[in-house]
Amino acid sequence: MRTVDDGMRIYFAPCGIALGHAGRCIPVAKTFVRRGHDVYFSTYGEAVPFVRKAGFQVGEVPAIKPFETEDGTFNIRRTFAHGPKDLMTFSYQVGDELNLIEHFKPDLVISDSRLSTVLGARIMRIRPVLILHQLRIMMPHLKPVLGNRAKLKRAFERTSLEVLGSMWKLSKVIIVPDFPPPYTIAKANVVPSNQYLKKIKLVGPIVPKYPEELPAAEEIKRNLGLNDRPLILAAISGTLAEKKLIAGKLTDIFKEFPDRYNIVLTRGLSEIPNPPDTQEMLNKRLRVYNWINDRYSYLKACDILVTRGGHNTVAEAICFGKPMVVVPTPAHSEHQGIAESIVKMGLGVSIQQQNLTKDELLGGVESIANSTVFMEKVKDAQKFALRFNAIESIYRTVCDLLKVPY
Repeated sequence: MRTVDDGMRIYFAPCGIALGHAGRCIPVAKTFVRRGHDVYFSTYGEAVPFVRKAGFQVGEVPAIKPFETEDGTFNIRRTFAHGPKDLMTFSYQVGDELNLIEHFKPDLVISDSRLSTVLGARIMRIRPVLILHQLRIMMPHLKPVLGNRAKLKRAFERTSLEVLGSMWKLSKVIIVPDFPPPYTIAKANVVPSNQYLKKIKLVGPIVPKYPEELPAAEEIKRNLGLNDRPLILAAISGTLAEKKLIAGKLTDIFKEFPDRYNIVLTRGLSEIPNPPDTQEMLNKRLRVYNWINDRYSYLKACDILVTRGGHNTVAEAICFGKPMVVVPTPAHSEHQGIAESIVKMGLGVSIQQQNLTKDELLGGVESIANSTVFMEKVKDAQKFALRFNAIESIYRTVCDLLKVPY
């Protein structure tokens, strides 16, 4: 049997579309490093400098990404038209994974939503573990799908579930970083194939910091130079195109907000330094940053969160007990589904991007601020969420697979 002194070698391969997948792998990887194990990353796109900035070695593989319009809307026609080229890129990805795995010689591979890594690991006879919350891929659409088109959509989604299921099941374990009912975040996506039901492990979302680890909200506000006005935190996530567009639109809207609110907006641009006037903003009602390093302090200090509806951000908001205004990306099936879940659970309100105006956003904020019902439901959800520790669960799962003591 292996011992702790041997040290595990763990290879992480998050999807590089936006920062969410890398963002949840990094705290898991840090836990392995802190406990004396070696870690290596493989990813692409915006995630490469993000992982490197977190202090990890990273190998870059060819990027596969969907086509999107300037507002972040998924362009299904152009994406499908690009399919043959993407298949070629996928084959290059598998080849690069084989080279990187051969170089690092891991004991186990952890893939976050990347099939190329699962295949590469199996070819190299290395055990793959999969992190995946989009078990079912939903076809994006801007308008309601009715009649025969709805039947075709359901048939496509079911077929893709089973086709992908036949490949995802190559993983030893499929870790789903979401809550069980009634607080499942991505309800429409957490629909598994019967092919791998026995391999699924529901661990709760990956949250690297919990509210009890931070000072009281009032103390954080004082340290940040904020007064006692309600604080709105707008934390932007997604691809570069959608982050830039929605951040600009929200900035213009927030400039017109009443003075009774403090507002902090972070554009989610990790590689762009904050503007030189950042210090001058400290006494202003509206502060706009490209990136904030300690977002959990801001999350604990805020009273309301404005979000795109990214899975990680929503999970963190639930754990920190914060009601949300969700502005989901147009035709982004996951964000749209999460926004619907948040509204049904009573944890916030949703505003479609095409309807986003000062009056709509202010109305959404004040419907939350003036209601005790939202806060009661948010606190119930928070109490449920804090029962989970996904990072520890993933660590123990890997130790069990490799027969290493905790």
